Amino acid sequence: MVTDVPGPAAPESLRKDQRERRARIVRTGLRGLTGSDYDKIKVSDVARDAQVALGTLYRYFSSKEHLFAAVFDEWQDGLRRRLDRLPPGGDTEGDRLRHVLHAAIRAFQAQPQFYRLMIVLQTTDDPRAAEVYAPLDTLFADVMRAASAGADAVVVSTLRAVADQGLRGWIMGRHPIEAVYEAVDDTLRLVCR
Repeated sequence: MVTDVPGPAAPESLRKDQRERRARIVRTGLRGLTGSDYDKIKVSDVARDAQVALGTLYRYFSSKEHLFAAVFDEWQDGLRRRLDRLPPGGDTEGDRLRHVLHAAIRAFQAQPQFYRLMIVLQTTDDPRAAEVYAPLDTLFADVMRAASAGADAVVVSTLRAVADQGLRGWIMGRHPIEAVYEAVDDTLRLVCR
């Protein structure tokens, strides 16, 4: 007989000590991912390094993908804060969009394991991981629109698609990272005339 087991509680419904424990687990996962690839990290190692029992970790996260969706959220929040502190320079919308896109590409270039994780999260069948990841997928578009004073949605979608396609090719070893920057710059010249 299959029973409907409730999943982990939403972070905002947790007590302060539980939120702190959950945050410690996420920070531990973030440190682990900073030094390794997603597929090489064991949830049991994250629990050990966060100094919680494995069962405790699973009270907060339904799966490895759910945990690492929260880790990706934390990493992307750091990227967004860095972009907010250094507003995009440039006189034109194209210059500002270029600044944001290049900053995002550099972040993935410095830590390609986060791009590989993003691909995992884009294709997850874990509903709780997908629920965490869905708003993150639109966050970058929001940052781009803010940088360009409300760039057209079609322009933002086009630039995101070009950057994504380029980064996927780069992560798979099909072309150098310079090709990603060039493709973005070529597209910017085309759409921001």
